[in-house]
Amino acid sequence: MKKRFLTLALVLAMCLSLAIPAFADDAVKPEDKDPEPSESAGEPEDKDPEPSEPAAPQFTDVPEGAYFETPVAWAVEKKITNGTEPGTFAPEDTCSRVQILTFLYRAVQSAEDPDFAPTSNDLLLAAKWALEKGMIGDPKTINADCTRADAVNYIWQAFGKAEAENKAEFTDVDADADYAEAVSWAVEKKITNGDGSDTIFNPGKTCTRGQIVTFLYRAYNPADTEPADPDTSDEPTVSPEPTESISPAPTATPEAD
Repeated sequence: MKKRFLTLALVLAMCLSLAIPAFADDAVKPEDKDPEPSESAGEPEDKDPEPSEPAAPQFTDVPEGAYFETPVAWAVEKKITNGTEPGTFAPEDTCSRVQILTFLYRAVQSAEDPDFAPTSNDLLLAAKWALEKGMIGDPKTINADCTRADAVNYIWQAFGKAEAENKAEFTDVDADADYAEAVSWAVEKKITNGDGSDTIFNPGKTCTRGQIVTFLYRAYNPADTEPADPDTSDEPTVSPEPTESISPAPTATPEAD
């Protein structure tokens, strides 16, 4: 057992070493550190400094009114992401599996611990967490593009794999698909309602970073989610590349760490 764990750890480390350059700026940076409070002249020395809200990064590629504007701001506030590089979020870039798993890992940690702070080790921690929960099977696939089926499957598992009251009626989601229950749950929770149509889900279509943070925002903020119509904001602007969906391990423990 110990030998198997060490082998998996080595495989994860090698896989993630390829993903880190493209995702490194989503880790916390030195300039993200809160500034030390300063005392104003003339004020008593023992006076507590006035609280201030941390300024969210201003992304030049997140325009006002974009469907992902509020989700991106929420993700930054919750320390889920900090952009791909200074001033850039890259909402139209294709999201990889390791990116959404890291977003999810941080979302879970942030919800459980108000003092949670992201680190450069989160990619490895997220991969280990996902592997332990059965969210991924073969760690060698962790750098693959994240599909719509992957996205709802990961989020569904992180939320406890609850059974939906009604089955989603998409013509391209087979009832026996390993992600079928996740799709029904996501529709029920208004996380998605189809890819531009109430009959098409497009499970093999890849997701953008803007879409992924939008899915996460809807999952974690159900009170702010409007009744879902077939949502064209689910549709990426990049060419879709169908990829293999990950089957969750049947013995996995779905609860977050």
